[in-house]
Formats: sequence, C-alpha cells, structure tokens
Amino acid sequence: MKIITVANIKGGTSKSTTAIHLALALSKRGSTLAIDMDPQADLSDFFFPEEPVEFFDSGNTLSVLNAETTLAESVKPSNNIDVLPSIIELSDLSYLASKDFSMIPRLKNILLKAKYDYVIIDTPGSGSSENIASYLPASVILVPVTPSKWAVRTVAQVLKKVDEAERFDEQSKKKSVMILPSQWGTSQKQMDLLEKLNTIKTLKILEPIPKNDSIRDRTETGKPLQEGSAPWKAFETLAEKLK
Repeated sequence: MKIITVANIKGGTSKSTTAIHLALALSKRGSTLAIDMDPQADLSDFFFPEEPVEFFDSGNTLSVLNAETTLAESVKPSNNIDVLPSIIELSDLSYLASKDFSMIPRLKNILLKAKYDYVIIDTPGSGSSENIASYLPASVILVPVTPSKWAVRTVAQVLKKVDEAERFDEQSKKKSVMILPSQWGTSQKQMDLLEKLNTIKTLKILEPIPKNDSIRDRTETGKPLQEGSAPWKAFETLAEKLK
C-alpha cells in the first residue's frame, strides 16, 4: 500500500485539486482510498456535491480519529474510490488531541490494517494536529507549489513540519518528499522559478501540472477531467510516477 499525503502550509496551492485528480487517476490502477483531513472539506464536496452536510455525520475523519466509528463504517463510495469525508468540526482536533493524545497517531495505526493499493490524504493549509496526523502514515509527502515568490520558503516550512512528524514517531521510515509545480505557465519568470526549485538537491521535482482553466472549472463543478485533455494527461503521468 502506498500512502501519499498532499501537503502545503500555504493555502491556494492546489492541494485539494491535486488530491482529487490524483486519486481519480490512481483508482484506475488499483483500489484507492481518499481521506479528507481538511475541515474545509473541498475534497468531500467534489465527490458528494449534492449531499447535505448531515450525510457526512454518519462517519467522517473526526469520528474515526475519535474512535466513534471504524474506517469501514465511515467510507463512502464515489467514482470507484472509497472516500473518508471531512466535517468542519475537524477544526477542533488540536483541542481534542490535547485531551486525548492517541488521536494523533490513530490514522496511521488504522491504515496499517487497511487493504488498499493507494491512499491519498488531503490536508489543510494550517492546523498542526491535522497535518501531523496526516504526515505520520505517509510514505510520500507530495507538495504542490504554485509559481509565487513564496514557493521556495513554503517548501522549507513543509520540510520542517515533516521533520516534526518524523521526530514524533521515530519508528517510522524516512518519508520521500516530492515537489509538484502546479498551475504552472510558460513565462520566463515561472521557468526561472522552476529552475530555482530544481536547485534544491535533496528533493525530487516532478513534472509540472500546467495552468489550465478547465482544471479549476471541472473541480469546482464536481466533474473529473476530460479524458484525453492536457490536464488529464498530466495527472495520468503523475499517477504513473507515483504508483
């Protein structure tokens, strides 16, 4: 089982978009679980756009972390993927974990017994407890970065968070951190930034996901990417690289 956590401490970096379309691409290659660890629940909204919020109350990431429901009871199928949805109350995790510290490593312990080929975990842009709980089970930390002046510093901050998670669980294997340039155009400024990212020798820089309005539009309307389109091909290439 390969567990890929999609993470970045900065908002607006296509984390949920990446998690969604990577999960869809990997689902063609094996059984796939998508876990929404972001209280904003964008991944959950994509897979269940017509469902009321009460639909998620029967089982979600918070109820699993709180040992109120099991993973099997909580996942909901959509698009050939098992989805563990989020709820806004997940934002209380730090407070709850301060009273019951076992909540933080619980996701890792649950996934050790799961029977999937691939697990994709979407994370919030902030929230220490949600992020550490998401980093612990991962074999790969996938960091989407957009072409902004903060890109390099953002990567450095994510690496610090990964280090925190590894120190939290010293028995875990070293995590592979991969950088995914996202919403990347072809201007000279963006090409120069990509070259700068490539100078970070300790990290693997993946092929960029191109800037394309259809990615945003189809994600916002709960539709998979058009098969054969350039964005679809980009995520298929990414899935092949990570499978």
